[in-house]
Amino acid sequence: MPASIRNCSPHEQEARMHPPVRALTRGLSLLAELNAGGPSSAHDLARRTRLNRTTTYRLLETLKADGFVTYDENSGQFSPTPQVRQLSDGLTTRDASSQAALPPMFDLLREVNWPSDFGVFDAGSVMIRESTHPFSPFSVHRSMIGRRRSLLRTSLGRAILAAADTDLRRDMLEIAAASKNDDATLATDRTYIENIIRQTERDGYASSVGETETNISAIALPIRAQGKVVGSLNIIFFKTSINPQTAAERYVGALHAAVTKIEDRMDLNINVTSAD
Repeated sequence: MPASIRNCSPHEQEARMHPPVRALTRGLSLLAELNAGGPSSAHDLARRTRLNRTTTYRLLETLKADGFVTYDENSGQFSPTPQVRQLSDGLTTRDASSQAALPPMFDLLREVNWPSDFGVFDAGSVMIRESTHPFSPFSVHRSMIGRRRSLLRTSLGRAILAAADTDLRRDMLEIAAASKNDDATLATDRTYIENIIRQTERDGYASSVGETETNISAIALPIRAQGKVVGSLNIIFFKTSINPQTAAERYVGALHAAVTKIEDRMDLNINVTSAD
């Protein structure tokens, strides 16, 4: 063993003796691109992932042979299969809250058509845990689960902040201020925070208008479990199609109903877990 490796820690020795497998990295990048962009040709995938076409074709054929993608002869496009989702079935983030959220979210989608996200506070921002974007006729996004959103400039984050008690809100803002994301400076602006809380409490819902994506607006409500805020649920719509006030007049009742269903399901899951 070379001295440069022998003098490293055991973990570093293993890492240097067994370098990353580039083919696996490239294959995963193709899966991620298919999941985000939907059915695509090999040519388009090669362009978007910046892989050469020969490598792209070989990786796609491997993924097809293993059952992770399918190929449509008529359109010439590859698509991910349900087997892709099995890769994430063991994630601990799919806890009781996510399981409770999704069925009511589909009920909401059937009623309003606009997509929704269920988000939770995580490390200074809001992480999307469940979403109906892939199933909405009005969505501009396909892949949302796992994405992070602003705590202070989205309706999801504002709903969580406004519903948090004083101590929890302080802790969330301190974490956001210490982070390196775009909210770090805003999290220390007391006037800005107080205005967000005041408007949310006055309106009865949180809102945002083109603040993280210029063409997107949203309204949101907090979700509580055993009296404490655990996340929030939004309805997203095009800024040019409808404003938050009109959206609230039309949809806030359905949004309240979905939140109530989620909270009831969460409490049931918690009670069942406690009984076990």
